[in-house]
Amino acid sequence: MDSLNIQNKPITYAYIETTNYCNLECSFCNRPEVIGALQHMPLAKFKDMMERIKHHPIKEAKLMGMGEPLLHPQFDEICKIFKEYFPEAFLIVATNCQYPIRPGSKMRTKFENTMKYVDLLYLSIDGYKERYERDRAPAKWSKLETFLEDFQDLNRHTCRVTCNYVVNPANIEDIEIINEVVVKKYDLEELRLNIAQDWSEDKSMPGGYSLDQIDYLKSWGDNVKGKPEWDFSDCFWVQEGIYTTVEGNVKMCCMNTGAEPFGNIFETSIDEIRKTKNYQKVKTGCSTNNPTSHCKNCSYKELVPLLSKIKK
Repeated sequence: MDSLNIQNKPITYAYIETTNYCNLECSFCNRPEVIGALQHMPLAKFKDMMERIKHHPIKEAKLMGMGEPLLHPQFDEICKIFKEYFPEAFLIVATNCQYPIRPGSKMRTKFENTMKYVDLLYLSIDGYKERYERDRAPAKWSKLETFLEDFQDLNRHTCRVTCNYVVNPANIEDIEIINEVVVKKYDLEELRLNIAQDWSEDKSMPGGYSLDQIDYLKSWGDNVKGKPEWDFSDCFWVQEGIYTTVEGNVKMCCMNTGAEPFGNIFETSIDEIRKTKNYQKVKTGCSTNNPTSHCKNCSYKELVPLLSKIKK
């Protein structure tokens, strides 16, 4: 593996996949195209990864990826280990809520233990009833309702909880409903609106929003996440981020999960991987606003024109 004698910034943001098992086949996810053999990362291997990145000042991390995090049988231990290595890091986890957390169940115990270490939990809910079931098949609205009822009196410890809603032209009409029947009813912190992104390298962001829909989204401007002004030179991933798959493969970011990895963290040190010619080529391309093919369909960049209209 060719590497350059170059100085990189320390890693402050980590996006780590600990399982690629999932119970859904969401319409906007390219999971079938990019995952390998189904596996949960063993605790010993996760500790090994932490050892390999512990010298970096991680300030924020997401333990998620192309799988449902809570399906990992020891996910609470995963979160505990992470916090032992990075006690000051802000830890974020997302869940699709499509599993039972009945009082007295093992899953509820794992869920409550997990929340001791997580700082922010995203409940991924997009659309109401039939539109929710369409975009997150084979999810069932009835399962979600049961989850939320059982979640209502679960011990959240100090964990903040929000609803993370992926917006597309076909579910935009349900935003207000979800705000009422989920966010307000179950005392969640906020409704986070994320404009749908396609994570594949060879696809572009679909459009299709009408002028009326854009005007409607303007009324939710504070809830819509993303930057209305952004260029490749603003990319934090190439400077201070790390994205690893359950196998330990290192990729530039979670916006391009289909890209070839730059190396494997269990085989080569993360610092050496970040010095490789291929890694530096992508980094330089972004830094100079001359992106390589790796970044040509970047969702951050493609969303700017739409976000600039919504978040004026």
